Amino acid sequence: MSPRLLILDDDDAILSLLQRYFDGLGWRVQGCAEVPDGLRLVESSPFDAVICDLHLGPGQDGDGLSIINRVRERRPEAAVVLFTAAAGDGVRAAALKAGADEVIAKPATLAHLRDAAVRAMKSR
Repeated sequence: MSPRLLILDDDDAILSLLQRYFDGLGWRVQGCAEVPDGLRLVESSPFDAVICDLHLGPGQDGDGLSIINRVRERRPEAAVVLFTAAAGDGVRAAALKAGADEVIAKPATLAHLRDAAVRAMKSR
């Protein structure tokens, strides 16, 4: 069965690129630019994996770390990959402490991000 994937990123170009890529691989993909919409989907749909940006833009209800915490509370079986341009050691440590399975620094190849998501799902 095809993996179900939720992508949260406030950059429309990145969100669209990731949606097209994973959809082309046969994954069932839903993307959100708005945190509240993404959280509603987490509550209502069983995702196998969530790919989330760290900085979700001004006015958003939380950053990527708070999203990871919420996914862990509501869908502990879901794999979580933080995909961020701010992937220094402090961010990586905070993301892993919050419950991320993988932290991938932007820019990264789409294959690298896919491999991280697959690894994360296998570890759950």
